[in-house]
Amino acid sequence: MHVALFTDFHPATLGGIQTSVHAQRRGLERLGHRVTVFTAPTPESTEPDPDLVVLSALGGVVVNGFAMVLPTPANNRAIDAAFAERGPIDVVHTQTTYGVAIAGLRAARRHGLPVVHTVHSRDDVFIANTSPVPYLSALTMRALHGRFVSHRGRMPRNDESRAARHAWRTMVAQAQAADRVIVPTEHFAQRILAHGLTRPIRVISNGIDDELLDAAQTSVPESGPVRTGPLRILWCARLSGEKRLLEAIEAVRLVENCEFDIYGTGELWERARTAIDAGGLSDRVRLHGAVSQAECLAAMATHDVLLFPSSGFDTQGMALLEAVAMRLPVVYCDPDLAETVPEGGGVCTRNPSVAAIADALRELADDPEQLAPMRKILADHADSARQSRLTEVIVAIYADLVGGAKQTMPQPVPNVPTALGRLPLLGHSVVALRDGLKFVTSLAEIGPIVRIYLGPRPAYVLTTPDLIRAVGFDEAGEFHREELRDAIQEVIRGASNVLSGKPHELRRRMIAPALRQRRLTEYAVVAADLANAWSASLPPEQPLNLVDEAHRLVLDTISSTLFTAEFGADAKREVQQNIPWLLGQVIQRAALPPPVRRLRVIANRRFTAKSRRLRAEIGAVVTEYRRADRDFHDVLSALVRHSDPETGTQLSDEEIIDELLLMLAAGVGSTASILGWVWHEIMRNPDIAAELRRELDDFVGEGPVTPDHVAELPYLRLVILETLRFWGPWVSTHTADGPVTLGGTTLPDGAMVVFSPYMIHHNPHYYPSPETFDPDRWFPGRVEEIDKKAILPFGVGSRHCPGNNFALMTITLATAALFARWQPVADPGYQVKPSNRDFVAAPSRLPVVLHARA
Repeated sequence: MHVALFTDFHPATLGGIQTSVHAQRRGLERLGHRVTVFTAPTPESTEPDPDLVVLSALGGVVVNGFAMVLPTPANNRAIDAAFAERGPIDVVHTQTTYGVAIAGLRAARRHGLPVVHTVHSRDDVFIANTSPVPYLSALTMRALHGRFVSHRGRMPRNDESRAARHAWRTMVAQAQAADRVIVPTEHFAQRILAHGLTRPIRVISNGIDDELLDAAQTSVPESGPVRTGPLRILWCARLSGEKRLLEAIEAVRLVENCEFDIYGTGELWERARTAIDAGGLSDRVRLHGAVSQAECLAAMATHDVLLFPSSGFDTQGMALLEAVAMRLPVVYCDPDLAETVPEGGGVCTRNPSVAAIADALRELADDPEQLAPMRKILADHADSARQSRLTEVIVAIYADLVGGAKQTMPQPVPNVPTALGRLPLLGHSVVALRDGLKFVTSLAEIGPIVRIYLGPRPAYVLTTPDLIRAVGFDEAGEFHREELRDAIQEVIRGASNVLSGKPHELRRRMIAPALRQRRLTEYAVVAADLANAWSASLPPEQPLNLVDEAHRLVLDTISSTLFTAEFGADAKREVQQNIPWLLGQVIQRAALPPPVRRLRVIANRRFTAKSRRLRAEIGAVVTEYRRADRDFHDVLSALVRHSDPETGTQLSDEEIIDELLLMLAAGVGSTASILGWVWHEIMRNPDIAAELRRELDDFVGEGPVTPDHVAELPYLRLVILETLRFWGPWVSTHTADGPVTLGGTTLPDGAMVVFSPYMIHHNPHYYPSPETFDPDRWFPGRVEEIDKKAILPFGVGSRHCPGNNFALMTITLATAALFARWQPVADPGYQVKPSNRDFVAAPSRLPVVLHARA
């Protein structure tokens, strides 16, 4: 097999992870497998290694002495080039939680490869001991990690700090994204499972390279080193806070009959030197600096005891394995590490304090005869950490994954065809913005899945109803909308349209009562009154833009059905003043890449200020509704008063604000656009206009439009259905939450998946003469010819628009009110064009003159 190992710690640097990765690599190579290591750069890398690929680091940024790597496009290209140049990779094995490991995970998903992840260390304790501001560091790490790896899913509550919880969230998210997880000890396995990991997990100890161990063990005498003089204490570890070097030095200061040799380097070097000088210890405490593993093993052969004082950090500790192999007794502080130190092979201090460490060392210094039986016990376990024994277990995991992959591995992403017209850097963005409708309809001829580029980012367009349904009904895998949430979080923070999984299901149930038929009947009374008053107020024989009128009426209708109580008047005015501008900004922000979006400083500040003001106004109304505790027969009443029958959950004030704003943002633009297209199609088709007038004369006459007319105008309903087909949403996007499989093709984690109801609706395979506006296709006798899977104006599955009936009601009443009273005549010199700046294309303008109907 060819294994790609990804680690953020260069093999030339000092540390347990580096040593473990090196041993794994050598063990695999001795079994005939090929290994390519991807890692971060370091000044210590001096020897050329043809199977080592060094990625680019973030200039000038060093964390605890290590360069920081991000999964940038340049690094992704370097990885992809290495994969292509070095032949097929069979499995990816990530060994850390940071940028290189993230890049490895994402590369595996791009190439359809299985992923094994080894969790080596406790990032929560590392941050707590090395960062001046642990909470901020953990939060920053989680936020950065979450941009590339999904952090979705609930994590159980544990007794720990907020900083620790953020660190665990990152650790679990990285492991959760893998196919198999390896941890070095059972106690750590239980800890990570307690934090929510659900992936298959194996406990496999770290190991020591066989060749290195064979050479080192020849220097260890059966009875141990000859004891003369003080107790010889050894330190072999990184010099950083979580390892508790300064505490070790202080404990040695309290024990006179001992010497202390410190092998390693790190950020505590100068503080250690200062502590040695200040304590007058230079004659018996020595700093040796960084040494090789071979030198460390050699030192173990000449010392009496290894001091390993970390507490709550090490999941195993490479130095412990080395000490056991070299029959060197251990003094340690963490009871969990007894899993690595054989019983009787060392001393666990009564607690982690300096005094307790000093007492344990003093007892050994005063009675060195205790060391001999410890060495005898360790001799029985000296070969337990040989890498050869462990590699076979790891290879079995690889083989299981690769074997399953070879049997069921779907078509790789590289075989997906790419649409023509891609420009450097800009991708297909220019052609999509110039004529998005024509562009998406052209893709159906290329294949069932077509790759396009939105700037430099690939997106995968689904061109068949079956594939779209596989996404809508969660058959392909899991999807999320975190990118949309990020774009609109100032105004809408957690509404149903950006939630996924179980939270999305629950929220859909929670808002359903506000849109049930009984409620819609009540809303129809408000909508009919507004439509009649609006129609009566229109100026005759004057130029008028019906697009503006559609937006005005729809905004008034939706806002008036959200909250009807008198104390909602101020909030309603705030909505009507600010929603149009905020809606336009939401659309722009969702379309822009995050780096570009952040550059719009003034617009962002205005967006944030208006969002806060609007949320505050609506929040005040929600508070008053709760205080009133009665049904005002509006949307807000339904949301405030409903409890989920399955869970007993009620929506919080913030959640209600989110859903009210979503109804405005999602409803106003799309409903107004479809309403404008209905009017446009009626005006440009004289036969349709004549038939509609006859129906209105028969059922409405001179009287006002009423809620009953929603069900009494069958031809108007056909016109609306055909408009929804002809001018349905032109684009909808989802983001893969983990690898997803569509029609035998696996798309990687984080892939943007796009589909277009407009494309399906204009495909002659599903609709004969699709460019002909033909309401009669929906008549009984003809509608049966239409494949129901190809009817997609309101989406499908779990993302099906819950407000579809409200939209149909609003469009029906508004259209009936307009054409029952007026005969609009379109400006013959103006050509209406679709604008694709929203998910539903909008008519550019509808300039008309209204003539009163005779």
